[in-house]
Amino acid sequence: MNVVLARRRSTASHMTPKYVSSRVASIDAARGAAMVFVCLSHFSNAYFFGAGEGAEGMYLVVIGMIASPTFVTVSGLVAGFLATTRSESFDQLRLKLIDRGLFLLIVGHAILAFSGVLAGRGFVYALKIGYITDVVGFAVIVGPSLITSLKPRMRLVLAFCVYGLSWLAVFLWHPTGGAALAIKQYAIGIPNLTEPTRGDFPVVPWFAVYLLGTVLGQHIGALYAVRREKTAHIFLAQIGAASLAIGIGAKIALHVFRDYAPVFDRIHPLLMFSISSYQKFPPGPVYLVYFGGLGMLLVAGILECGRRQMVPMLFNLLRQLGLASLFVYIAQFYVYVVVLRSLHLPFSHFWPLLFLGSLVILVAAAKVWNSRAGNRYLTVGVVAASNWIRKRKTPALSAAIGLDASPS
Repeated sequence: MNVVLARRRSTASHMTPKYVSSRVASIDAARGAAMVFVCLSHFSNAYFFGAGEGAEGMYLVVIGMIASPTFVTVSGLVAGFLATTRSESFDQLRLKLIDRGLFLLIVGHAILAFSGVLAGRGFVYALKIGYITDVVGFAVIVGPSLITSLKPRMRLVLAFCVYGLSWLAVFLWHPTGGAALAIKQYAIGIPNLTEPTRGDFPVVPWFAVYLLGTVLGQHIGALYAVRREKTAHIFLAQIGAASLAIGIGAKIALHVFRDYAPVFDRIHPLLMFSISSYQKFPPGPVYLVYFGGLGMLLVAGILECGRRQMVPMLFNLLRQLGLASLFVYIAQFYVYVVVLRSLHLPFSHFWPLLFLGSLVILVAAAKVWNSRAGNRYLTVGVVAASNWIRKRKTPALSAAIGLDASPS
């Protein structure tokens, strides 16, 4: 009897780490898929517009718009997922995320801004851009603490309130300059009515998207904890399908309304742009439900492929990109924004080969980065400092209560 119990415990102890690892691997692959759409968007901007084929390039830029809501939502989903499936070590993970967030805001922003020097725009100009890495950096610093302090329903309410208030600020707050204008630009967002697909990533509305992702992640994590992975994937697919349906319905309604009330469109351009499916800076509601819904369907599909162990080679390649997502984001930024744009290549109908070639380079770089555990360098020293302080306090505490802190 004892032998049987021992064998069962041994089997469970061997299965659990592998089971947890496979779950995170699927989510990493989903994040990698989002990175592919990031690459497509930046490739299209650099190649097609540089070759004078803006019309065709715009179609691909629109397809690439699935990337931002998917990436931010998955970032929140991972945090919520791990808060449920690895609750015993989540405090340690939260400290690591704060460290990573500070790295993104300080070092990551500076590295991306340096591209302005090579691209001829200047470092100061590029430093003033609000990158999506700034959004993720802020979110992973603040978001995990809210996961532990607020229930999912409260975070859901908070996400909708934060998002709604940010758009109220867009409509009602009109600073003319100084610090107030900078705060609105980087925190709330200022729509560009002439080019709605260009602008800065404002922190506040995107943080609301991250919070929504944490709620989804906790629910999915709870289902995974009782080994109901398929149910979790169906749930996520249903959320994506419902969101996409709302987005399609809104797009159709907006098109009909513009045909029947063209005067209203001219009188209230900001309002009409805010509900456009292409209003990305700041993210409009129709844009989020439409492209976010597509993104959640994509994530659900990849998670289910992981469960069924389908297309393992493609799955592993996507996972490599997902594991090294920050490194890949910076690398692809330089590949497309700096190198490809400076080449001024003529248009060719074989452009898919050029894009695939760039992806091969990025995947190869990601593999090298992951093989050397490159993510451990993405730090400003918060975790190391915390560990150092804890080690110094432990002997002092042992001495204070009369314990022998030396090894026996």
